[in-house]
Amino acid sequence: MKINLSIIVPVYNAKKTLVSCLSSINNQIFKSDLSIEVIIIIDDGKNYENIIPKMKSGIQVKVLKTKGIKTGPGNARNIGIKKARGKYIGFLDADDEWSQNYLEDMYNLVKKYDLVFAPTRIYRNEELVDEFRGCDKGYINISDIGEVPCSFHPFVKREKQGEFWNKRSQDVYNTANLINKNNKKVKMVTEAFYKLNLQDKSVTKEGGFSHKIDIAYRLYQIYSLKIGNYKVARVFALRRINNKKYTNWFEKNKGGFYEFLSERK
Repeated sequence: MKINLSIIVPVYNAKKTLVSCLSSINNQIFKSDLSIEVIIIIDDGKNYENIIPKMKSGIQVKVLKTKGIKTGPGNARNIGIKKARGKYIGFLDADDEWSQNYLEDMYNLVKKYDLVFAPTRIYRNEELVDEFRGCDKGYINISDIGEVPCSFHPFVKREKQGEFWNKRSQDVYNTANLINKNNKKVKMVTEAFYKLNLQDKSVTKEGGFSHKIDIAYRLYQIYSLKIGNYKVARVFALRRINNKKYTNWFEKNKGGFYEFLSERK
């Protein structure tokens, strides 16, 4: 059976969120001739098959496991990409969701442009915290990735999607590289959105978060300079500057990263 779209879902400690994540795919409004596979990659060794909801016609589910425990979201995504049969690939984290019009809007655009993004909305306990999109409505460019402090998840033609690094913020590095290779601003849907749900144990609340993220940013910056990807290197230079501002703010306020962003606004 021909698959139009493969959706990659890395899973780690997601017993409380995976049903909502998959239900947000199941609740999408899309044309009946669109054939989808959802590839779930389990990275904690647990059994999730008994909680996977019955998916509607046109959506297949494939469950895979990594060779280990906590091998990382980059590794899990790479396993999913290698097994994907779809002409296009989309990404959804196991604790996040899509707006109901996300699939249709993103798929219609990716068929025309091979690479598209959606705004990211940050939620905590169903309350909207913030929304991030490109500065130029309807588009996103590489400068936005340096200035906008969140992740964006693409729909992309499979041949254009490379391997993920297995480091922190590898999704940001992936986005920066995809846009850089595109060498121009990239289309972004205007109405649909990716719903990023903040968890009580969010990585942004981990001890030493800023230091750990700076190490990853520095690695991407140095490597990008080494291979001549100067625009990507600038992305992570800007992110390191903004991360330092958060570190200084945290010493006085002891708040989370998104509280810092809200206060800056």
